[in-house]
Amino acid sequence: MTHTRRTFVSAVTVGAVGLSGCLGDGDDPPEDEPDDDEPDEYDFEDQPEDASPTFESPEDGATVQSPVEFVVSVEGADLIPAGENEVGAGHLHILVDHDVFDRGETIPGPSDSAEEDGIYHWSDAQTEDSLELEPGEYTIAVQLGDGAHIAFGETDEITITVEE
Repeated sequence: MTHTRRTFVSAVTVGAVGLSGCLGDGDDPPEDEPDDDEPDEYDFEDQPEDASPTFESPEDGATVQSPVEFVVSVEGADLIPAGENEVGAGHLHILVDHDVFDRGETIPGPSDSAEEDGIYHWSDAQTEDSLELEPGEYTIAVQLGDGAHIAFGETDEITITVEE
């Protein structure tokens, strides 16, 4: 009987040790094994230079009423909410009578002062919205920015006239 008990105790011990190896001790995976839960590191330099937003409406040269409804499409990049950084993705900025930003420049805002300067953020990854504009002629540009509002890609520009 003693021999059977030793065999049983040995078998239980070996099983427990083997099981603990399968369950792990909660430590992080070894460095040579990638952790699939961790996102890839973001590098702005990997943002596409040829991503391009385009005004679908209004058309260049159009005469419109306020509020002006803008619709934009985007090729070469996905739209995601501001604050999120992902290569190949960003959100749109509408620039009213404001110079476009060079690649790598930070687009100010969003804030009331930015809007006073003609910089409007479409921070929710939307492709359409309307703006209240006083009567007059305007140059409107659309530009992509990453989650931190850093400009990338190409721009599109139209001129419109807002009537009373």
